Amino acid sequence: MVYLSYFGITMNFKHLRTFVEVAHCKSFSNAATRLHTVQSAISRHITALERDIHVTLFERNTRMVELTPAGERFLQHADAILKHCRLAKEDAQLIQRGEKGLLRIGYLSSACVHFLPHLLRNFSTLNSGVTVKLDEMTVSQQLQAFTESAIDIGFSRPIEKTHEGLLKEKHLFDDPIVAVVARDHPLATKTVLSLANIAKHPLILFARAHAPSLFDNLMTAFHYQQLKPNVVSEPKSMQALLTEIASSQCVALVPACIQNLHTKGCTFVPLQAPMHAELKMLWQAKPNASALTWLNWYDVYGQDIIDHYSR
Repeated sequence: MVYLSYFGITMNFKHLRTFVEVAHCKSFSNAATRLHTVQSAISRHITALERDIHVTLFERNTRMVELTPAGERFLQHADAILKHCRLAKEDAQLIQRGEKGLLRIGYLSSACVHFLPHLLRNFSTLNSGVTVKLDEMTVSQQLQAFTESAIDIGFSRPIEKTHEGLLKEKHLFDDPIVAVVARDHPLATKTVLSLANIAKHPLILFARAHAPSLFDNLMTAFHYQQLKPNVVSEPKSMQALLTEIASSQCVALVPACIQNLHTKGCTFVPLQAPMHAELKMLWQAKPNASALTWLNWYDVYGQDIIDHYSR
């Protein structure tokens, strides 16, 4: 049995439901029919409820059942209690099924700005009960957020192997690496650049602390050609990197998606030997209901949207 207890008064939930049916039907026999039970059980429930709350709820006569003034007021509260219980049940079921709730997404702004709005618009249209919360985060910030269960989905560069057992991932696309220089830089007129050309100039790379795989892959490419780049700065945001480039004679290597940011004063030059920066979608190894809703939706619609807007 389920009991409700308020301020020392205990009520049987089944008895409360019986009372509401009798009050609306104004008949014990009709209430018994609606509740698929016998009239004697209805009478016992009402008697027990009146005893529990120390209130006479009905005036009984041979023709019909009438609520007392106290019963009429009690019915208002009982109707509200049953309605709230029904809504609570429905709400909890929706959340458990992932049809309602909060989905927290961490993302790299520069890598996602061209496709993420289209993803979210489609997802929200088909899953209106799920509220999406966005947080712009670097790779390292996303990993920390996953560790603290602060985000459900991440759009990130490849992660370090130490995190692979905690997270699952899906390849989204490969972004070409390009060189970026100020418009008045000597290399700005080149149609392509080699790493040997770039190594002759001061180099700016996005901070390793925030994107270790990107930084390490670029440095490995230099070392493979026995080149020693002079890294003079590691800005913590791509927009800061572009600002440094536009105001200096340095060179930077960045994913081509950076061109979606404010790039006034900068020139982008392709590399002679193509390199790429992979973008992945990450989620917890044991995703919650909202994340599962996103993943199931993504399997049907997501990749097509990304492919269309990443061409």
